[in-house]
Amino acid sequence: MTSLANPALAGMQDIQTPAEIGLWPFAYGYWIALILIISCIAVTVIWYKNRRKIHAAKNAALTELTKLELQNEQFVYEVSAILKRAALSYSPRSQVAQLSGNDWYKWLNEQVSTPQDELCELLAKRFQANAFSESDKTQLRNCAQRWIKSALPLKKAVKSEGATC
Repeated sequence: MTSLANPALAGMQDIQTPAEIGLWPFAYGYWIALILIISCIAVTVIWYKNRRKIHAAKNAALTELTKLELQNEQFVYEVSAILKRAALSYSPRSQVAQLSGNDWYKWLNEQVSTPQDELCELLAKRFQANAFSESDKTQLRNCAQRWIKSALPLKKAVKSEGATC
């Protein structure tokens, strides 16, 4: 059809399309969402780094325990030293460094929810004349690993009366 067929349409102009909408600048909602996402990522990274820093001594102690050779004559003393080093990493030196014997065993038990009497008995056994058997050493290593996993990082730093060995 031509415009001659309808004279009313002859006076109309073509439809003009508006200019294309650009991507910039974003609307306020997008900026807020972007800031929230970046903030969440930053908080997560900071939390993860702090967590790794807090658990570094715990992981180092577990690694040392795993690397200890059962045939080593100083095995029991080294296990006790590893436990003490790990404890010193999370508590004041004045609170842990001077502990030995029953006080040390008592402190170890105070740090866990269920007392680890077996660990204390095995550590106390090092002063006896008869040597440790391989099974005793394996049991001591397992008890020490269990204590480290459950007690560290220390949740309570207060001294209280607890179970003794």
